[in-house]
Amino acid sequence: MTRLVLVWMLACCTQAAWGQASEGHATIAGKVISASGEELAGANVLLKGTTTGTVTSVDGSFEIAHIAAGSYVLQAHMLGFEGFEKEVRLAAGQRLRIDITLEEASYELDNLEIMGKSESTEVRELPYAVSVISTKNLYNSTSNAKEVLNRVPGVRAREDGGVGSNLSFTLNGFSGDQVKFFLDGIPMDNYGSSLSLNNIPVNTIERIEVYKGVVPVWLGTDALGGAVNIVSNKRHNFIDASYSLGSFNTHLVSLNGAYTHPQNGFTVRANANVNYSDNSYRVWVPVKEGNNIVDSANVRRFHDQYRSGVVKLEAGVVNKPYADNLLLGMMVSGNDKEVQTGATMNSVYGGIVRNSQSVIPSLKYSKENLLIKGFNLSLNSAFNATKSQVIDTLRGVTYNWLGDTTYTPNSNDGELSRTFTTLTDGEFNSQVNAGYIINTQHSLAFNHSFSHFEREVFDRENPDRIENQFPKAINKQVMGLAYKFDASEKWSTTVFGKFYLLKAVTSKQFDFGLSTQRTEPIESKKQNLGYGLASTYFLLPRLQLKASYEHTYRMPWATEIFGDGLFVQPNPDLGPEQSDNLNLGAAYQFTLKRHSQLTLESSFVYRESKDLIYQVVRVASPETYYDNLAQTRVLGMEGSVSYQWKKLLRVGGNITFQDITDQADSVYNESYTNTGYQRNFQKGYRLPNTPYFFGHAFAGLTFQNVAGKGSSLNANYYFNFVQKYFLSWAELGSMDTKKIIPQQASHDVELSLSLRESKYNISLECRNLANARLYDKYYLQKPGRAFYLKLRYTL
Repeated sequence: MTRLVLVWMLACCTQAAWGQASEGHATIAGKVISASGEELAGANVLLKGTTTGTVTSVDGSFEIAHIAAGSYVLQAHMLGFEGFEKEVRLAAGQRLRIDITLEEASYELDNLEIMGKSESTEVRELPYAVSVISTKNLYNSTSNAKEVLNRVPGVRAREDGGVGSNLSFTLNGFSGDQVKFFLDGIPMDNYGSSLSLNNIPVNTIERIEVYKGVVPVWLGTDALGGAVNIVSNKRHNFIDASYSLGSFNTHLVSLNGAYTHPQNGFTVRANANVNYSDNSYRVWVPVKEGNNIVDSANVRRFHDQYRSGVVKLEAGVVNKPYADNLLLGMMVSGNDKEVQTGATMNSVYGGIVRNSQSVIPSLKYSKENLLIKGFNLSLNSAFNATKSQVIDTLRGVTYNWLGDTTYTPNSNDGELSRTFTTLTDGEFNSQVNAGYIINTQHSLAFNHSFSHFEREVFDRENPDRIENQFPKAINKQVMGLAYKFDASEKWSTTVFGKFYLLKAVTSKQFDFGLSTQRTEPIESKKQNLGYGLASTYFLLPRLQLKASYEHTYRMPWATEIFGDGLFVQPNPDLGPEQSDNLNLGAAYQFTLKRHSQLTLESSFVYRESKDLIYQVVRVASPETYYDNLAQTRVLGMEGSVSYQWKKLLRVGGNITFQDITDQADSVYNESYTNTGYQRNFQKGYRLPNTPYFFGHAFAGLTFQNVAGKGSSLNANYYFNFVQKYFLSWAELGSMDTKKIIPQQASHDVELSLSLRESKYNISLECRNLANARLYDKYYLQKPGRAFYLKLRYTL
């Protein structure tokens, strides 16, 4: 399938090129960016002294076709930027690529200062607490979306292990489904591991937006602590292909492209990603004989192979009177994963496997100034049909970390719980956004988000399992209304309200251990009302102050209620969680000299949460489950600094402290002997298994024309630090027996070479340079030192 997509896109591009060449005319194409690397939409590009020209698209790209052979002066202009001129000589049939960099400028007219702004800058200047990461300088890196996000203040993206492992995302102390993920505004709730953060290549991404605490109405979600929106590459005509080879027999293939007809607006876009790894890295583990730990050893993981593939196609029209974008899409994905461990590394498996396959059709529509000026409408819909399997069919066999097996004669037990379970999931998501700009000061926005999830479960090893006989379904609706008041160019405020509605159908076991024990269907309905405010004020042209508050709710989702069929057990009694979120922040960007730019950012976070849904981990058990925590509080501070000198030097870093504590006076305990409310001995202690102090630093150098004109050499260094923290509640046990995830520091380096205006690229990367012993959630060890080579071609 990947080969067919590549051949087809190459054929389209080749046909277009031959058509131009046959007329004897030349073409100039390229991209317009700012000095900081941001893509500039709406810039004017023309041939001086003629009427031939164009305007750059949303990704800054442009194309001027049907140019007669000869010499010209190419010009580029955009309000707020210095002008650009370059003499070019064109031959008949030639296609010349020129990438243009505009230097930022300011002009003062009667005390009015006009500045040029990129799309990323506009997002940063919203009143919400938001971080925006442009990935342009990372396209040659082997990084994925997870690696990029781990460099954002307040963010920790934690994995179970290597490539394809389960991932837990933490934002200012909130984790799991408390933070929602979107791909171009479409929820990623049930996309599966084949399209998770650690499988999305960085060169398929234009930028990543991280909303902390307060979430804009237009995302239409019930996130408790924030949201992440991954904006994919929107260029109209390109091919971007890469292949990465790395340690532990890791292979990563990415192919992306698009073709847009310049006259009729027909467009087609394609993405294909393939990932494979043995994940055979060394880990320090306990070695068991039977149930006794007899030794510790540094061994290779032996049952952790992973492979996945994703193909995504979209076709439609752009820039039509009835639609700015109208796209029909289809995504097909699948993955196979060998399971090495459970929730901790105390248990090891040699036969358990998981796999899934998804088919996701989608519809995207957007139009500005629909019917009347100022009225904007967009619709994003997708249906996700996923079938996954959990297979544990070895009978009477157990493994230790050396790969040795122990056989129990006549046993029918699996390694964990003998099963061959098939989960058939169907999920429909639809989001409608409508906005109306009343005038330059007043605007309204409305969102309606609907999702329906249903699951059928069948266990071939236990076909009569009673809980699998009951329906499992969730309906969720979120409606939001926002009013924005722009009092002046300096001050903007948004107030909003959100209505949440949930209906869940599942089953529950009653009277366990009694003669009346039974499983019955249950239905739960919840509805809540949230509200909030976000405001920003520019004290100086480059000094921005922000404040935002939200009273919000989040309804439990599928895995939390139904489990995952293997390590996560169901909990039908989960209730919605609520939180009062307050963010205060400031950002200051200024120019030290003409080519030196310094950016400072800082924010304060306060959260009061009730019935917080958290994952319960037991050190001795591979299984986990989700439960409600009555009351928690988050106090946090984060800050970042970055400096850039021309295009040559980039340095910076960030640091985060978050104190997340249990604040409930009492907890409800249900037991045979002492049911009722009891004193909460964990009050005032930090939540376990959650980092509270961590930081990141980076440095980068770029040298131009080192291997000929149009070449560049990039060297990057990244440093990550995490302070030690407890795996379980700090109040429990003695200091000698407490499980502690130790302090960690890691170093990553990259070196990349680009030739012929980034057409040909090669990069080398070393992760965990010092081969440190690194851990993520639940004391699960991550890979040691690893090397990667990446080859990339763009057109």
